[in-house]
Amino acid sequence: MTTPAERSWRSVRVTPAVAAGVLGAGAALATGTLRIPCWFHALTGLDCPFCGGSRMLGALLHGDVPAALSDNAFALVVLLPLTAVTLVAAVRWEAGRARRWWPAGAGGTRLTLALAGLAIIWWLVRNLPFAPFTDLSAYA
Repeated sequence: MTTPAERSWRSVRVTPAVAAGVLGAGAALATGTLRIPCWFHALTGLDCPFCGGSRMLGALLHGDVPAALSDNAFALVVLLPLTAVTLVAAVRWEAGRARRWWPAGAGGTRLTLALAGLAIIWWLVRNLPFAPFTDLSAYA
């Protein structure tokens, strides 16, 4: 077994496979090849934080940023950058250039709680039944 100091960029194998899977799934969702209905919306009629994410990806593939923002602003502004940063951090970790791919200790806990809090706030705000919040619904 090699130590982190002995690893190099050539040892990076898992993260590119994960990235390819994420990109492939995103492309399949965005083009409509793969359809995953939202069970939460089907049961309650309310949007979950991810409702409209597939349409957001599709709009991005067509270069339509305003439509992507309209479909799911949270996924566009928070989740896509988070995915990119996490994949870069995972590559650095796998190559031995970083000790962790997610912040450790209190910083990592605060980041996790902040992201969960943002998702919950987005979930609540986009389901408020009065203007201007009704425009945030994925099915508006």
